Amino acid sequence: MRKAFFVVLIMVVILILSSSLSAQEKNPEEVLNAFADSLNAGDLNATIAFFADDSVVKILFGDLFPLEFYNSSAEIQDFVRDLIAIHFKIEIEILQMLGDIAVTRSKTWSDETIQLGIAPLEMIEIYPIRDGKFKGFMSMLTDESLTKLKNALASQ
Repeated sequence: MRKAFFVVLIMVVILILSSSLSAQEKNPEEVLNAFADSLNAGDLNATIAFFADDSVVKILFGDLFPLEFYNSSAEIQDFVRDLIAIHFKIEIEILQMLGDIAVTRSKTWSDETIQLGIAPLEMIEIYPIRDGKFKGFMSMLTDESLTKLKNALASQ
């Protein structure tokens, strides 16, 4: 009886270790850093590979611009292509993990925000991550960045 118990215990430990190793391979911080690296490098194919086929992307600019909404692979690819064209750069900091959802604060730069003298802008983002891929994300400008952007656009 004791021998069977120890065999079962060892099997459970092996399963837990193999599960944790698998989870470590899909560590959200590593996924987000690799995503940022590929986007910052302007690598379209590597960047869009982080999105699941059914991903949805929403970008909120407060009351300044309408909601940007991308809900197909083709739309997300065009969105990423547009970001690469404006030399978009991002730094992502994970604030909290809620299960498989990462809540982040990101700093972003682009040709326009640099020219306006308001870079970096900060955003709060939510990334549902499963199996190393995004189910999409939602990005919202912080109040401070929204104010910077409004003031810069008003002075033009």
